Amino acid sequence: MANELNEQYEQYVELPQTQLTQVHVPLDEAMTAFTTRDVNGTIPIVVVPERQFSVRMELLGLGIIVLVAGIYLGNIFNNPLLLTLAVIAGPLIILMGLYRAIRVFIPEGVNALVARGGRYTGTLTPGPHLIMPWTIITHLVTRREIPFNVPVTDAPTQDNVRATVDTLITFSITDPYRFVFNISANDFDQVFQAACQDSLRAMIRQISSDQVNDLVRRDLTDLKEALSADVEPYGVTIMKINIVYAQPPADFVASQEARQLAILQQAEQAEQQALALLRQTDQEILARQQVIAKVEREREELQLEVQRAEARRRVYELEAEAEELRLAKLEERLQKFPQAVKWEWQSEQLNVAQALAGNSRAVVQLGNTDALVRTILLRDFGASAALDEADGSSLDGAA
Repeated sequence: MANELNEQYEQYVELPQTQLTQVHVPLDEAMTAFTTRDVNGTIPIVVVPERQFSVRMELLGLGIIVLVAGIYLGNIFNNPLLLTLAVIAGPLIILMGLYRAIRVFIPEGVNALVARGGRYTGTLTPGPHLIMPWTIITHLVTRREIPFNVPVTDAPTQDNVRATVDTLITFSITDPYRFVFNISANDFDQVFQAACQDSLRAMIRQISSDQVNDLVRRDLTDLKEALSADVEPYGVTIMKINIVYAQPPADFVASQEARQLAILQQAEQAEQQALALLRQTDQEILARQQVIAKVEREREELQLEVQRAEARRRVYELEAEAEELRLAKLEERLQKFPQAVKWEWQSEQLNVAQALAGNSRAVVQLGNTDALVRTILLRDFGASAALDEADGSSLDGAA
């Protein structure tokens, strides 16, 4: 970056000392002069035509001879025709000899200043013109827009940083008379360069080093008005001003780039630290949320266990109530039918005895014989009663 700035700096400071020139050439070569660059690469803006003796003496002498001889011979020989031819042909030949001296051609794109007896008489526009021999063309002034380069080096800024600025100013000569007779092209080059340098340095002095690069896009209306006031007495109008290059010194730019790089690195580190802190905070929040979720799950599981325990307790209570009710009913039945209970007990004993009778190794003790007989009779009686009840039910259903 520093090498590029140095190359650009050398490019903009190595400019020709004089950009506005004038040359002396014959009027016939003026068109070529306005399109040809000199050794410094500049095109003249003013051409001073060299005085040339453009009268064709041979035609002028021939015309005089024809006129005098024709008049003389016509009078001697009393020949009107010869006299008429001499009067017509002689002046015509004389005019042909003087034609190049009175007819001039002004090249396109220039204005010509005309003087008579050393006094300015007017301005001629491009094209052919007829002028009297005693009238001369003193200067040819270009009408095109003229670019003018103004390199400013080591211009101090508001914070005392030396800046390099290159400006391209375009102007045109709107009043050739004031430009030619108030100042020469070479002198105007120096005056205009000095005025531009002063105005640009004053403008740079009002800005800081951070704003130097922004000069390329800056509105230069104030600068244009100030320079227009300086060159208005010379018949010059400023067309436009462009700052094409504006940079602080290369070492300053390098230090600024290093500082910006350090700032960027610090910002990047701060961003990384902020991201790490945010990541850590997110992890802590996630861990906290996981703990909260775990506690919530455990609370829900505990609530479920409590609900299940409550349900089991309720079941146990219902079973106890049912058992209590069953026992109450059983006790009530026992109180109402004591013999039925006894018979049921003995039937159970007999069933057990019958189940064990098939086992040769089992020994069953049923008590005395009366108890056994009583049990069998009670069972048979109960069975008969059950059959009678069943038959009665069948008959009732058939009826």
